[in-house]
Amino acid sequence: MKQRSLGLCILALVTLAITSAAHADTFNFSFSGPFFSGSGTFTATERGASDIYDITGVTGTVKSWAGSSQIISLEGLGDNKLTYPGIVPGFLFPTNYFDAKGVSFGLADGDDVNLNDVGGVEKATMGAPKGLTIPEFETIDISKSSTVPEPSSLALFGTGIFGIAGALRLKLRFG
Repeated sequence: MKQRSLGLCILALVTLAITSAAHADTFNFSFSGPFFSGSGTFTATERGASDIYDITGVTGTVKSWAGSSQIISLEGLGDNKLTYPGIVPGFLFPTNYFDAKGVSFGLADGDDVNLNDVGGVEKATMGAPKGLTIPEFETIDISKSSTVPEPSSLALFGTGIFGIAGALRLKLRFG
């Protein structure tokens, strides 16, 4: 009985270690400028403990002079990096969250947007399918969302509670 309980505890610890490594963080973002603005949520996974995140998903809305459009896809997979809590390049410049490649995403109306850091200043570029590109300097804000437990972590916690309840039941039953 003791060996079985020890085996279950080891299995639970190994499962917890594996599921916590796959934790995805979410970040709320917003940007605004004279020609277009937007807001939404990034889903990202941290590279070790480096404060650099690989962005794996994006949702939100972008508003321009032509109306508003939903963000439907992340473009340039593998190039979309986020530095959080960001780099402060100097007193006069805002916090930088991206490198020169930035993060690119597609809109439902066919346009695409790229948020990036060029020359120490955050910048956004909106490109239309007709070849028109509108660059502008932006105010970009990013905040980390509160963490929500993964379903697998909750399931592991629940099975642990059932295991403890079962062990207590057996202990009380057989003394």
